[in-house]
Amino acid sequence: MNSAPAPHTPLRELPAWYDKSNSFGWISIGLHWGTALLIIVLWFVGMSIMYQSADAIDARRSLHITLGLMAWIPLAIRIGWRVVSGHPQVNGQSAATHRLAKFAHYVMLATLTISLLTGPLMAWLLPERTAVVQMALLFHSTAAKVLAGLVLLHVAAAMKHLMFHDDETIARIFVPK
Repeated sequence: MNSAPAPHTPLRELPAWYDKSNSFGWISIGLHWGTALLIIVLWFVGMSIMYQSADAIDARRSLHITLGLMAWIPLAIRIGWRVVSGHPQVNGQSAATHRLAKFAHYVMLATLTISLLTGPLMAWLLPERTAVVQMALLFHSTAAKVLAGLVLLHVAAAMKHLMFHDDETIARIFVPK
């Protein structure tokens, strides 16, 4: 009877966890959907601040700041993971289309980075209305609006693939290949 232990397979070699050249792994999929949910909640709470009554503005802003600080680490991990792991290409996708998709995704990550840097800056400097706070607010709100537009474009592109292309674009963000 052979009692030798089974050879150890490093986590990196397990195909379902990590991205492949043409497929996202479970880590990317989890980070994608988890941070998408965080961003949607943060965006709606943030946008609702200006529609509150004068006595409710501080409470809503505090909620946005608290949620933003809780989301900081997962969002930073998401940004770092995508930068380090690259961007898998859909089978049959042209090089130009892949470059365009990568560019749009990296602009989304850049707007997230701006929000991650300017959000805490404003939180630490408020309630002062200095030029730094005003500039941080401008960058933060502009990044949020650009991100919202890019997310809509991202969803529209995904729907285009679902309806008009015979490729694996939609499936690969739900289950690794």
